[in-house]
Amino acid sequence: MSDKARRTVGGLCLVAGTALLSYAGSVTARGWVWQERHAGLFNGSPQAPTRPGVTRDPEPTGRSTPRRGEALARLRVPRLGIDVAVAEGADPRTLSLGPGHIEGSALPGQPDNCIIAGHRDGPFRRLRSARPGDMVEIADTDGLKRYRIESVEVVGKGDTRVLAPSRAPVLTLVTCYPFNYLGHAPQRFIVHAALIDRRS
Repeated sequence: MSDKARRTVGGLCLVAGTALLSYAGSVTARGWVWQERHAGLFNGSPQAPTRPGVTRDPEPTGRSTPRRGEALARLRVPRLGIDVAVAEGADPRTLSLGPGHIEGSALPGQPDNCIIAGHRDGPFRRLRSARPGDMVEIADTDGLKRYRIESVEVVGKGDTRVLAPSRAPVLTLVTCYPFNYLGHAPQRFIVHAALIDRRS
């Protein structure tokens, strides 16, 4: 390969790399902005302050499922330091905002399986330290629900048992595994939790 060709290929690689980094940066920024806009929601204080320059959406009312990409709830796992807004939907665009509620699964606190998925390179990365007995709190327009983690497990990517319905109100948190895997991870890290109380 001639010097000119090498310079051309090198230049193209540099441009492509810059474009990919810019795209990744814009996706990360979009998620951060969305989380900041919804930081004061579902905390029991409609007038909760926000950081300067951040516009808050109106406090949601009623017990209806929001549209895809809209804020559904706030999820906290105090021991792990997780405190994040959850969006409705689990498509790639919605998951770029933060964890997403899988459409069609139960809403928090309902008698069935409420399933929330999130990327392993976001807040759900901290789930790797989850253990039975940890508390999970979900606040939405219907009040606060508290769950206790009962078990964690690793399953294959195609294992659909985690999506199974339940007669009891349960919560399933899903993220990719292994946490440090490069590319499309072959497994899923699953946290199972059971509802212990709720407050309107």
